[in-house]
Amino acid sequence: MQGTAQASTRLMRMEDAVAFSDAHCHLDLFDDAEKVIYDSRMRGVGIIITAGSNASSNVRMLELAKEGVYGVVGISPDFSGSNYEQIAELMDLVKMNKNIIGIGEIGLDETILEAVGMERQVDAFTKQIAVAKELGFPVVVHARKAIGKVMEILEKEEVERAVFHFFEGDEEMAKRAERRGYIISMPPGESGRRKRVIKSIELSSIVAETDSPAVGKTPADVVDVVNYIATIKGLSLDETAERITKTIKEYFYI
Repeated sequence: MQGTAQASTRLMRMEDAVAFSDAHCHLDLFDDAEKVIYDSRMRGVGIIITAGSNASSNVRMLELAKEGVYGVVGISPDFSGSNYEQIAELMDLVKMNKNIIGIGEIGLDETILEAVGMERQVDAFTKQIAVAKELGFPVVVHARKAIGKVMEILEKEEVERAVFHFFEGDEEMAKRAERRGYIISMPPGESGRRKRVIKSIELSSIVAETDSPAVGKTPADVVDVVNYIATIKGLSLDETAERITKTIKEYFYI
């Protein structure tokens, strides 16, 4: 027990000392989440935001969100049919852990229409936006092949804070999001479109994510994402990491 406590204290001190932050991953999908957290801290990742997507992963957030790990809870488009009733439980989940800081990932996905129709997806999305607004929380949005429609709903519902997880829009959509005060979350991987998006908006509107283990291997891979952003912006790695972490802290009130 003493060794565990000492390790926990070291990690808490590291959170104050390091700058890298992973804005979006899924710690509940790892076999040994605690080891993943520890290894990521050893590489300099002080803040990790892990996202729920269904009833079981949302409950897991309550166990994982501690000591520099923060959670967002929500019912993703994939589960907006099977887990629709669990939307009513989100408010209670948030009240159970002070490190739950947002509602997500939620949104729309045009690639799963055969499994979950768009009408149900929109209904689930707007209901969860209402929860976020009542809590004063940002929403973390999933917008696969539906970014325009997601943006329209966010604007119609007058959402003040939204993070576009795994942003796949073009620079015009990125600028539109920036004008609304929304945040673009850049995932692993280089592409011409991502380079243009990063160039087109201010660093204060960008955060970095791994979406691990689905895309990145672990939250530690966020260091590479930040380095990619830094190179395009012509800034040092340290400055870019510090500014992205500052954005995350201010946007999520942590």
